Amino acid sequence: MTKKVSKATPVSIILNIILIINALIVLYPVLFTVSSSLTKSNSLAATSVIPFTDQKDISYTEDCYKCDGRGDVVTTEKGRYKDDDGKTHKYSTKKIIECPVCEGTGSITKLKTKFSFKKPSLYQFRRLLTDNDKLVKGETNVHGTNYKKWYFNTLKIAVLNTIITVFVCTLAGYIFSRFQFTGRKQLLSGMMILQMFPSFIGMVATYVILWKFNALNTLWGLVLVYSAGSIPFNSQLMKGYFDTMSKDIAEAAYIDGASPMVAFVRVILPSVKPQIVFLGLTSFTGPWMDYIFPRMVLRSDDKKTLAVGLYEMINGRSNDNFTMFAAGAILVAVPFAILFMAGQKTLLTSLAGTSGKE
Repeated sequence: MTKKVSKATPVSIILNIILIINALIVLYPVLFTVSSSLTKSNSLAATSVIPFTDQKDISYTEDCYKCDGRGDVVTTEKGRYKDDDGKTHKYSTKKIIECPVCEGTGSITKLKTKFSFKKPSLYQFRRLLTDNDKLVKGETNVHGTNYKKWYFNTLKIAVLNTIITVFVCTLAGYIFSRFQFTGRKQLLSGMMILQMFPSFIGMVATYVILWKFNALNTLWGLVLVYSAGSIPFNSQLMKGYFDTMSKDIAEAAYIDGASPMVAFVRVILPSVKPQIVFLGLTSFTGPWMDYIFPRMVLRSDDKKTLAVGLYEMINGRSNDNFTMFAAGAILVAVPFAILFMAGQKTLLTSLAGTSGKE
């Protein structure tokens, strides 16, 4: 029995080439950032364009290409002159002059780039994870940063925002999907209208409200704004998912004697687990690297979030901690990687939209 091998079509070849190019575009910045974080130098000029290598410019001399190492060149001077009778004649004279390229030395200096494998260093990570009032281990005049405080501040905001958003939006979505009550349509229309306006419109008003409630330079003020701002869209999202589920599941639980709350907790929630995981991931990643609003609200260094703190490392002429910024960016990606790997199967089910449908 012969095995048939399908021929590659031009379309498949083009798609594979596009896929490879996209992979390179995505992977190169990641590899470059990881490589930059493993160097001791703070300057971005010390990093190599090829990840995990050291780049050095080495000078060498070679014979001048103009004079072949002699130091002088023969030139021909041409011109015209008139004799006593007024006739014009041409003339040419050969002269030996100093080579204009090598200036008479007979050799020129060139640079070539040499790449070698980099010896990794965890200096930038040690500096990040050392407290601001302490010296970095092995150094005599280098202090640490408040990176750990920024990290835990951002983690607190993201976790609290996730818990509040998932709890409120799941309940709101279920109520709007399953129950009829006065003002239901008006509330849904109001949430739809609220999504039409960008969040920048209300930044000044939000700042004034936080100021009146003494919530400026506080983490709970950010949690309040993030969780409240995500309710309209996420409630609509959960309502749409509940609408696709069969009502027979809850009705069967009612027949068995379960109350609406018991049916919701024990029957409905397990069925919408993929969407809850998706909502939790988006709620967690939303405030994680937000910069504009925390920059406006937070003032003291120990209250800053990761986005504000990392940006100030490289902001301004005197700040050139680019490699330490790269190390901090690598640590920022750790929670994202853990969450997406843990919820990968459930997330794919949610994106496919197959769970809980009739």
